[in-house]
Amino acid sequence: MESDVPIINALKEVSTYIRWCTPSVLPDQEKVHSIYKSDISVSAHFLGSYIDNTGIFEEAHKRAAKVYGADKTLFSVNGTTGSNFIVMRMLTLEHDTPQILVTRNIHHSILHAAEWLGVKFRFIKSFYDPQFESLIPPKPEDVLDALNNYPESNAVIISSPTYTGLAARIADIVRVVKNFDKGIKVIVDEAWGSHFHFTDELPKSAMQAGADIAVQSTHKQGGSLQQSGMIHWKEKYVNSELIYEAFREYATTSPSYHLLASLDAVRDYMEKRGKDVVESLIKKANYFKDLLGKKLIPPMKIMDDSLELDLVNDYISGYDKTKTNIALTKYKENGFEVGKLLTKKYRIIVEKSGLNTLLFLTTYFITYSEIDRTIRALINISKDLHRTERKELIPNPFKHVEIKPVIEPHTARRVAQTIGRIVALKDAIGKIAAEHIEIYPPGIPVVLEGFRITENNVKYLLKVKELGGHISARDPTLNTIYVL
Repeated sequence: MESDVPIINALKEVSTYIRWCTPSVLPDQEKVHSIYKSDISVSAHFLGSYIDNTGIFEEAHKRAAKVYGADKTLFSVNGTTGSNFIVMRMLTLEHDTPQILVTRNIHHSILHAAEWLGVKFRFIKSFYDPQFESLIPPKPEDVLDALNNYPESNAVIISSPTYTGLAARIADIVRVVKNFDKGIKVIVDEAWGSHFHFTDELPKSAMQAGADIAVQSTHKQGGSLQQSGMIHWKEKYVNSELIYEAFREYATTSPSYHLLASLDAVRDYMEKRGKDVVESLIKKANYFKDLLGKKLIPPMKIMDDSLELDLVNDYISGYDKTKTNIALTKYKENGFEVGKLLTKKYRIIVEKSGLNTLLFLTTYFITYSEIDRTIRALINISKDLHRTERKELIPNPFKHVEIKPVIEPHTARRVAQTIGRIVALKDAIGKIAAEHIEIYPPGIPVVLEGFRITENNVKYLLKVKELGGHISARDPTLNTIYVL
């Protein structure tokens, strides 16, 4: 009899796809094979308590801190999203009404946590490359400007590396912040950089660069199972008891011990073979890029080509060589179309399709033969693409008139219950948003509550809708939007 379980049926098919996307699981890590037989809960008190950081969990956390260059580490079974909420809660335990400075590519989890917890946030000046649909990290001077404008800030939160792989100059930013005020924490949303720590071929990790706190999605390029992550910190400027308190408030009392085991297994693997396995990952990515260069470029472009990186050299400390961001500027077709073709016709999944880009994540389990098959698929698809010398690229859709909101987001959400109204999206330009709207992936809000809606916001969203991108909003059709 055929089973009526759609998720299980879908997962049975996953192995038939070539996956250039998360999770990037280390295939050779130590595994628990009898998952259903070994599933267990806090009732096995002799194992210790995850929520109280005792027993086997305390031991695993201590070992991870040593391997990842931290004073303290905690495992997360809700990815960086959960870790960000814990860190934000820690700030509210330390300060009555905290204020943070954030980069524009900040993940929605930080902005949502800020709203829920009443944390004020202000944006650091940002830049955008429309060809590669890439937000660019701020220079240390941009961070200093933001500090001078908002000296009352309690933390600077930098998302690095960016979704497209650009790493901020964390060490220089730390120096600028601590020279300004040692009490201001430097927190790095390092969701995409958990592999940086293990090779000199990649930028320094946040812990190596002197950050106070780093949160990582270890399931991305760290090697563990989906949904797992870590929080690392140095104790010089961080009160560990406040992080533990925030952790106890937020973390589930019923974690998956198998996800925690995967984190522990990856820690052990990276401790013994981290350098070799990460550098083999880079080697596979370089093989892919070399083939692209020989077979498809030009007219396709790669973001980490030296000429492209030279344009942002002052803003970055390096880039993630395991990522390949391809621009389709010379073609009439868009990334959504090509991405769907790759999946439907060739069973190839890319990390992200965009208006003008395809983002490939080289994973631990991808093989050289799968890389060759991907190149052949791209060659076949390119034969049916239409060349163009002029392609409309939408300017920075993340830019706002203000670097601070017109109304604090947590206030906007509350007052929207009485003065909020629904309007057509095209009529919303200049009005104050009462909801978040984002394209997923990568989960960076385009429209934010409390901020004025710009023409670029609307133009970008409508274009993504027209071309079939995934939109997260109260009205995913974008026929309407909630405003004040």
